[in-house]
Amino acid sequence: MNPYLAVAVLVCTVGLLFMLPLLPALVELRRKSDALPLSVVQQNAGEIRHFANSFRDYIKGLEPIMQSCVAAGTSATGTLLDGEEYVVLGRLDEPLVRALAQRDATHPVVIAAGADLIAPPHATFSRDIYAGAKFQGGEKNNYRAILGEKDVHLGASSRVMRWVHAVGEFTADLGCSLFGRISSDSLIRLHANCSFLRLNAPRIEVGHVVNRETGLPDSSPSNAAVLRRFLHDGDFEVHAGQIISSNIVIRGRLLLRSGARICGSVKSLDDMVLEDGVSVEGSLIGARKLSIGPHCAIHGPVVAERELAIATGTRCGTWEHPTTVSAPSIEVEEGVLVFGTLWARERGQVVASP
Repeated sequence: MNPYLAVAVLVCTVGLLFMLPLLPALVELRRKSDALPLSVVQQNAGEIRHFANSFRDYIKGLEPIMQSCVAAGTSATGTLLDGEEYVVLGRLDEPLVRALAQRDATHPVVIAAGADLIAPPHATFSRDIYAGAKFQGGEKNNYRAILGEKDVHLGASSRVMRWVHAVGEFTADLGCSLFGRISSDSLIRLHANCSFLRLNAPRIEVGHVVNRETGLPDSSPSNAAVLRRFLHDGDFEVHAGQIISSNIVIRGRLLLRSGARICGSVKSLDDMVLEDGVSVEGSLIGARKLSIGPHCAIHGPVVAERELAIATGTRCGTWEHPTTVSAPSIEVEEGVLVFGTLWARERGQVVASP
């Protein structure tokens, strides 16, 4: 064979092998078939009740069985379409629930109760639970997920791994760990030493809320004309009892003394401290650590980029105007009231009030 031809064949072969990995990119460069944005399914879209709604649809086929069991006061077993086993309870049956909890480690089942459901203490439920009536959990229990059509009450030192939704009230006793989404159509109540991530309800009570909303400064929006903006470079202090009718942006540390009232929104690029009885009609945004003192009233969203501490007696939002309180790390004292969403993106903790 001609040596020049052999060299040419070798160079072409090596060049072809080199170009093969680049071929898809070259085709895409010409056709641009992947230039459109990805089609993202928005079914979840951050909706805190998404999993509860999906689970309700999942067990919809059990409704006739639950109705029959409730009418007869009996229980039933079977298999769902995806192969998961279930137990339907038509009456309050504590021994059966205790037996299901004891065998959960080797043979977990989905529990669907049409009547009140009482879970024994020191139990683990690694499948989702549906409670068509009231749910009462014992102490030191572990749950995967609970959907309650009425009230849901967790005993002390219990843990939730994924989510809970209560159509009625949700209550977590001392020391509960709520790792997933907790929502209620009525009320969420947490006691001391509870940890949480994401809570949503028309009303969230942390500990015992004294006198409900009475005694708090009025934080209703003034509905005035568009407020001007006050911008300050460096640290800034609002004096005690001072009223400011503007939005505030501080490029430093901000201190709001006792009884100050801001008729707009507040933003600080450094730490922010609110002393007792401060009222803010707009949003409260802190680029670092945000500390809210006792008996404050914040009408708009509360966002801290690093840490957020809220002292006892403070109210965020109102029943008519729910809001969002969010930060990576949140510490909330007993006696705090939030209307809407309380979201600790990394860690949330209820601490005892002094």
